[in-house]
Amino acid sequence: MAESNWILGIAASHNSAAALIKDGRVIVAVQTERLVRRKRQSLSLDQLSAHAINVIGYCLRYAGIDISELRAIATCTPWDAVHARFAIGEVEWPGLFTLPPFISVPHHLAHAEYSLHYSPLEPSIVLVCDGAGSFEHHRPYLDIREKERDAVKYIRGRGKESVSAYAFDGTELELIYRIAYDEVQAGRTASDDHNGRQPRWMSSLGHLWEWCAYYCHGDRHEAGKVMGLAPYGDPKTYSHLGALSIDCHGEMRVDLEKLISRLSSPNISGADITGNAHYADIAAHVQQTTNDLLVELVRYLQTRYRSDTVCYSGGVALNSVANEYLRKRLDLNLNMNGSCEDNGTAIGAALAVHHSLTGVRIPEKINDCYGREYSEVEIQEALQGYQGKIERMDRPELLRCAAKALAEGLVVGWFQGRSEFGPRALGNRSILADARDPKMQDILNRRIKHREAFRPYAPAVIEERASEFFELEGASPVMLRVVPVLADTLPAVTHVDGSARVQTVNREQNAIFYDLLKEFESLTGIPVLLNTSFNLAGEPNVETPVDAMSTFIAADIDLLFMGGTVIHRKA
Repeated sequence: MAESNWILGIAASHNSAAALIKDGRVIVAVQTERLVRRKRQSLSLDQLSAHAINVIGYCLRYAGIDISELRAIATCTPWDAVHARFAIGEVEWPGLFTLPPFISVPHHLAHAEYSLHYSPLEPSIVLVCDGAGSFEHHRPYLDIREKERDAVKYIRGRGKESVSAYAFDGTELELIYRIAYDEVQAGRTASDDHNGRQPRWMSSLGHLWEWCAYYCHGDRHEAGKVMGLAPYGDPKTYSHLGALSIDCHGEMRVDLEKLISRLSSPNISGADITGNAHYADIAAHVQQTTNDLLVELVRYLQTRYRSDTVCYSGGVALNSVANEYLRKRLDLNLNMNGSCEDNGTAIGAALAVHHSLTGVRIPEKINDCYGREYSEVEIQEALQGYQGKIERMDRPELLRCAAKALAEGLVVGWFQGRSEFGPRALGNRSILADARDPKMQDILNRRIKHREAFRPYAPAVIEERASEFFELEGASPVMLRVVPVLADTLPAVTHVDGSARVQTVNREQNAIFYDLLKEFESLTGIPVLLNTSFNLAGEPNVETPVDAMSTFIAADIDLLFMGGTVIHRKA
């Protein structure tokens, strides 16, 4: 019997997830939050029976295999292999007599392998930038070690990696740069956050954004809100505070202590700060200094390894404003995929182990829809007891019905195909609306999503016409680029600074969503729809038909298109 090439990857920190790869290709992946319905759910040892088994079982069932068929289980620190082996070994898995080997992977290496997987595997710089990864003193105990090429390192004490860069020559991946700083002590006696815990910060770019999210919105996990708030502010107002710098030797300084000590009025309550210039100016300052620092960082890295191609991952890479700034200022070929935060390390850890075992990397096209597709039987089961009107339609009729409803100003829930793995709704678990309607942003914020008025919405556009409506060269399939809006006909997706976070769609990536955009185009002449995640504020995106029905009812959405079924709000 040939040796199995299935590898399970587990990411256990915030945004925890599990993923399965086979022969170097991603088969299935899911975030824990989608199954337990709690955003940014981690995996801790005392929750294994409820959470880790849930996401691992989801992946195994999808693949139709038992845990005994795995060649290895890849763990990404801080959840180390010893703890994982003990915890998973406590479970009575069907048909299991001996656990597969556990192989631990450095956190940033998992990010790097994830990013590299969705590139052409050509010579490039691979950049990882996040809050914090592996402790430096843990590295000798990890099963996979990084190769190094005259790496420049700035390490403080028992610091955690927050920036790493690798040179990839087409075959070998070698570390060339690392920042790993200690925890910042200033501000540790500040008021408790909304969970009653004192905030803890590392001196890192990712934690600067967590601090800013905490300062402006009362929750360290709301960096996306900071990005949306920044265009309302003036970055010059607080330029004297510094925050970020990098010198000619590549040493990066994140002066959180100065910010914490000089700004003493955090919005701990999490109150809506729409129209508050102080918080908007702070957000603008952090955004602009991040943009500039990333440019200087890549310029420095190019002195270590000359390449105009950068594969980029880590939580900071979700900052689509900085991504486009970096791309344009340095004329970079920037390779990215949607799950660049910690959930993606489940895939990356498994890929790192596959390469370690086989010496092979197999690139794949950008794709972030790795969850389950639910059957019509499962959809009909979720509809049992619903009193509203339900219709079954064939695909052409369904598309016509959805496009007509959208053109008439209705808000539509769209549940099709495999669920998205990352934080962006890409047309499989989406709420859709007409981007032409100047009132739609307010309708969604007040009636549907129940969120702050300043937060923008994203457009989805067919790829071949994207440049007519947006200042966009090339594609943006996973919503990681913010660019100027060229058309004045899209007020619902145009932010206050005239920009939008664009998703481009082609038929190969998502046939039914592409066809819906085309059907809408045939009615309106505009191949653009507002696309936002199918959830309420503070909730993860929906995963199952039951989740979709629950959110459909609670969110006051007009129509739900789920598989081949149309669900109306009224009888």
